[in-house]
Amino acid sequence: MKKKSPDCARFELKFYEGYKGREIPRAVVIGNREFKIDEILDRKRALDHITGETKEIFTCKMEGQTVKIILYRSGKFEIAYL
Repeated sequence: MKKKSPDCARFELKFYEGYKGREIPRAVVIGNREFKIDEILDRKRALDHITGETKEIFTCKMEGQTVKIILYRSGKFEIAYL
């Protein structure tokens, strides 16, 4: 399954959906380049108390670096290198 950031069509997250229906990120696509997510280190669900929106926060190993991916229920996402 693919989800695209509505703000920028050049950034895309690819997901794998498991047997329980929980999605986990498998790759980040920037332009024509795909960066494979090697390992999920941590996963948590958080509630934004200002907007009331639920978000999933993944800490991952990607290309030898640690990244944090925040996925909002609306489909938007953020990626930050740690």
